[in-house]
Amino acid sequence: MSRDMWISLLAVGAFACGGGGSVAPPPPPPPPPPSPVMAKAAVSGDGQTGVVGTVLPNPLRVIITNSGNPVMGTGVTWAIGPSGGLVDPTASATDANGIASTTVTLPAVAATSTVTATATGVTGSPQTFTVTSAGASLAVTVNVVNFSFDPATVALKQGGTVTFLWGAASGPHTVTPDGPNTTPVSPGDPNTITSPPPFNFDVVFPTAGTFDYHCRIHGGPRAGMAGRITVVP
Repeated sequence: MSRDMWISLLAVGAFACGGGGSVAPPPPPPPPPPSPVMAKAAVSGDGQTGVVGTVLPNPLRVIITNSGNPVMGTGVTWAIGPSGGLVDPTASATDANGIASTTVTLPAVAATSTVTATATGVTGSPQTFTVTSAGASLAVTVNVVNFSFDPATVALKQGGTVTFLWGAASGPHTVTPDGPNTTPVSPGDPNTITSPPPFNFDVVFPTAGTFDYHCRIHGGPRAGMAGRITVVP
């Protein structure tokens, strides 16, 4: 037997004795990690209304989480349109609670504006908010109801009048100014509770500014049953 034939036989024997078994396929790749998710925070600031050119009282807020856990340090870009206005800051990063926020200065015209919060590579981005800038009037009526002022935020021209009106079904409430302002104030407050309904009184605002007030019985400064009058020139 020649040397080459001998080598061929050895190769065939080796193949027959174990070289023909199937090779197991490689394991599948692991699933990709979950993506961060953006949503509006619990108190988002959405839907606010204010006087043209003024700063909204509540910031706009978004939250970014991953598998339910807050994500810190993710950049969020803010923008407002289409009628002008400002956001400050225009870019912010999420804090230890996964929350990023900005404040809004409304445009100088009466309009409905959209604010967007954008984070690259985050599911649910961009989030959108709607804010409204309203003009001011020389005469506004605030209904005193159980248990709120309606509307709670009003815009008034300098020299204008606000009428506070208790309807027949309204309970006992006061209009008490937040310091240091001394107006608006219901007759007799703080020594007596406002007369039973129906009842109304007028307040003239000769100077521009922000006048916060509350019901002494059911609220406090900027809490509970409270309201705000913004007087513009």
